[in-house]
Amino acid sequence: MNELEKILEVTFPLETKITNATNSTDKVKKDSIFFGLRGETNHGSKHIELALELGASIAVHNDPSYISERGNVFYIEDLEDADDFFVRDKIYYFLEEFHQILNIQNRNNFFAFTGTNGKTSTAYLCHQLLISQDCESVYIGTIGTQHNNEEINQSFSSKTTPDIFELFNIFKFYDFQDSVSVCIEMSSHALVQDRLKYLSCLNSASILNIGTDHLDYHLNLNNYANAKFSIFDTTSQVRLINENLKTLGDDYDFIKNSPYKLTCIGSENQFSDIYYEIIESNFNKSIFQITINNPPFGYPVDSKKTYKFSSSLFPDFNIQNLVFAICSIGFANFSTSNTNNLSFLNLPQGRTELISDISANVIIDFAHNAEGFELFLSSIKSYFDNLIIIFGCGGDRDKLKRPKMLKIAMQNGKKVIFTSDNSRSESFNSIYNDAIDSMKNHDVLAIEDRKEAIIQGSKMIGDNDCLVILGKGHENTQEINGKFLYFSDHEVVNEIYK
Repeated sequence: MNELEKILEVTFPLETKITNATNSTDKVKKDSIFFGLRGETNHGSKHIELALELGASIAVHNDPSYISERGNVFYIEDLEDADDFFVRDKIYYFLEEFHQILNIQNRNNFFAFTGTNGKTSTAYLCHQLLISQDCESVYIGTIGTQHNNEEINQSFSSKTTPDIFELFNIFKFYDFQDSVSVCIEMSSHALVQDRLKYLSCLNSASILNIGTDHLDYHLNLNNYANAKFSIFDTTSQVRLINENLKTLGDDYDFIKNSPYKLTCIGSENQFSDIYYEIIESNFNKSIFQITINNPPFGYPVDSKKTYKFSSSLFPDFNIQNLVFAICSIGFANFSTSNTNNLSFLNLPQGRTELISDISANVIIDFAHNAEGFELFLSSIKSYFDNLIIIFGCGGDRDKLKRPKMLKIAMQNGKKVIFTSDNSRSESFNSIYNDAIDSMKNHDVLAIEDRKEAIIQGSKMIGDNDCLVILGKGHENTQEINGKFLYFSDHEVVNEIYK
């Protein structure tokens, strides 16, 4: 009996080969082992036959109602039961042995970020800061994965936050020889689904903000907030939170009973645990300072120290994202006597991205909910005479946010063009009608073809106006009627202004 069999407590058929481990039929290859696990609506056991047809050599599951006479299908009742000491289960130990990657949890440093808006930017900024301090770092999130300054890799997961199978595949691919810093986005879906329950100890955990998004999934704001706050149901010592959310933390016993208290970050109250002040902010340069009034547990700094920084980020909400990134890794490598130059930092593609080397002002941003619209548009409109705003709403998603998004766009833009954005199984007209709702005398131009919408928008802007294209950011596909069609906002813009 080999080590993999010992962990699962089963005996494989003779000459069984295992070259891949997955819980998704989309990732089954020849000689895979397929794990049929509990899902939110269905059990993965229903996909076992398909997995075997696709080439899996072994299937294991913990569904007592699924009966198979196949010699290569195994029911393992305690497959997902955690042990008492390490809080790991057979799946985790199997993946450790299979990939020969031991102790992902304690050997590496995890910096986790959640929030309705800003997760990607903050995690990516944290990643760049760590690299600048000669740390080996990997970013994991919405735009893919990136090891140090290598190219972005989007092959591991289509989700913001990977599951444990995908996390091991990431570590295997990059073949880390020493401990690595991991800057990871934690989506509300991943937190509810306990997708990375094995990461119970984080170097830092942050909640950037909580708005109203994904209510089609969470059903109400209370459930959504519960999901976000569960990031603190860990043993992480540094727990950072936007000061506006401070009182919500009182509702959770795992926060009240923890020896590691929440550290509030704010710009309005100079007595915040961590207070930041923006001194200057424009297209080219921002200057801000951070004062530590009450440092988190384990911070290697005393209170009442002030650090000054300069960067090229704008507008103000991106400076707040940077403040969270800085506070996540701590201040050991920053100076209190000189201005710390962070001009090397860049935002990810499609995040407040002012397109360079063209003859007009065009910004592409991933904002895709009402709070994101309000924060983004209200922050940038002072830089321009007028905004021409192009956006759409995703199909098969929260319908209540559609009119809110349109209303905010109309309040901030001279002209709004409503277009397609991942319509999925819904018709464009249905999505548009939800957005205009009961609005009277609305001055909205509806153009279903997103390329045509961008072309028309480009014809409406003057010298000091800005064309703002929202919703897709870095994405280069549109999902329509079950098909993913190639489409890039960036390519259309560059084609117009080439």
